[in-house]
Amino acid sequence: MEKSLYKNLLGLLAKYRWRFIAAFLMVLISNLLLILNPLIFREAIYAFDPSSHRIQNWVGTSTHWLLGSFTSSILAWAVLLITIALVSSYFKYWMRFAFISISRDAEVDIRDKLFGRIQSQSREFFDHHGVGELLSRLTNDITAYRELLGPGIMYPLFFLTIVTPGLIALFSISTPLAMLSIVPMILIPFLNGAVRDYIYKFSRAVQVSLGEMSNMTQEYFSGIRIVKGYAIENETLKKFKQLCKTFSQLSFKLACIQGMLFPLFTLLTRVVTVSLVLLAGYIILKAWDELSAADFASFMWIQSYIFIPVLMLGWILPVYERGRAAYSRLTEIYEEPIVVQDHPESVLQLPEKADIECANLSFNYPKSEAPSLSSLNLFIKCGSFVGITGPVGSGKTTLLYLINREYEIPKDMLFVGSHEIHEYSLEVLKNAIIIVEQSSFLFSRSVAENVRFGRLEASQEELETVARFADLHDTVTGFPEQYETMVGERGMTLSGGQKQRVALARAFLVNREILLLDDIFSAVDTATEKRIFKAIKEHFQGKTVLLVTHRISILDQMDRILYMSHGEIKEDGSPEELKKFNGFYAALAELQKMSGEHP
Repeated sequence: MEKSLYKNLLGLLAKYRWRFIAAFLMVLISNLLLILNPLIFREAIYAFDPSSHRIQNWVGTSTHWLLGSFTSSILAWAVLLITIALVSSYFKYWMRFAFISISRDAEVDIRDKLFGRIQSQSREFFDHHGVGELLSRLTNDITAYRELLGPGIMYPLFFLTIVTPGLIALFSISTPLAMLSIVPMILIPFLNGAVRDYIYKFSRAVQVSLGEMSNMTQEYFSGIRIVKGYAIENETLKKFKQLCKTFSQLSFKLACIQGMLFPLFTLLTRVVTVSLVLLAGYIILKAWDELSAADFASFMWIQSYIFIPVLMLGWILPVYERGRAAYSRLTEIYEEPIVVQDHPESVLQLPEKADIECANLSFNYPKSEAPSLSSLNLFIKCGSFVGITGPVGSGKTTLLYLINREYEIPKDMLFVGSHEIHEYSLEVLKNAIIIVEQSSFLFSRSVAENVRFGRLEASQEELETVARFADLHDTVTGFPEQYETMVGERGMTLSGGQKQRVALARAFLVNREILLLDDIFSAVDTATEKRIFKAIKEHFQGKTVLLVTHRISILDQMDRILYMSHGEIKEDGSPEELKKFNGFYAALAELQKMSGEHP
């Protein structure tokens, strides 16, 4: 995707060159036939006016040769004029079809490129780009870009192919009248230069405002239960009204500028038309250039064809500026660098048994001054079950994100299988690591489709097996439609615990070597928690499991415990060792025991 709109258009011309050539030939033929009709009409008037002094030209010679003995037949001339008009309309139809189809294909192409680019972005990209804003760019901005490609390219070519032969014909009929006819075309560039910057400025502002509205709509409708639960519908409506008011004001200013162009161009062409009539009458009376009534009728007919595309420019100029503003917003998204990506040295395959090692691992979230991880040194042996606990904001989830390579880190800080993590491609890592987050996302599909998301070919038997591991099978079979039960948007028809268990079953089904589980028991009761963890211990032996949790009942069953605080590991050892140490972990265990959370 080219950064410059001009280069993008050149690229499209090269890619679809044969279709462009065909479309150009069709519009050229159509417009040449349009200009030909008034010239033939002039010859028809000459044919029925014996007193006229017809000037010999190729149009008259050709038509008289074509009609032969039917030159004196009004019907023959009428059939010829209608036939040419029909052929011109036929080519014009296919010309429009060709240009619009090219714009649609280009729209599909750029939408695919942008969608693929956005999918390739890391978590950092989505931290500062709202979903609603991205949807606005993928819909409204691309629509404005498509309108620029279709009518925006077709009408300028239409203008050139009808104005050029039209002016040649006008000058052949009367030079003074033709000179007056080109006045609008001389003034158009000046008018365009005077307003184009304003149109671009307000077009971009309108698109940005529309993106903000889309973003708020997506966020608040996604969280509509929270909005209604806190009874803040009126406050939300006020915020949305303010965004709508801003959008309306910007759109009104843009419409005022756009609305000024078409009436201005219309007024200009009407003034020129009246001036042409007056000048033609004066020329006929004074017998300048021997301008006849037939010449004048033909001239005014051709002149009307030329003024139509002039009026079109009053509509095309705003379309072009709006498309230019939209394209700049699209390139902003496309040109945004992909922070996490493969490197030239990313060629290794992950070994079957891969240890994880952190060497002075430090990390700051973008636009955050405080470090989330600070000089972390850690070695996790493959096949071990490691529990990670600590207060909120201690860096537990961040550690899982970095192991899963969701954010970029400097080299020589994180090693998997004795190799620096950048030496593996993202595909290799994703095929070895799976993460289940505390806030589980479910698609608006059935339970079975959500569980099969990572392995679409999984059988029903495999589906039910992992559902049992996640203590989900009995719950699902109690639904009227069982595994075909639709979960609604974001799984809204399921409880928090059920959503977490669906997400767990989805992760179990792909059967990766490294499982990163982030507080997966936060929404389930103690009995369910024990059953799920028992299944994990039994069926995932030999795999590396990192489990973030605060529940001592689970942590006590882990091979190793990491207690983190302020981005550092404060305690590291087996549950028994840490309890004897009487540090943070022992205090947490005692606190849960006193509160009755841990027996």
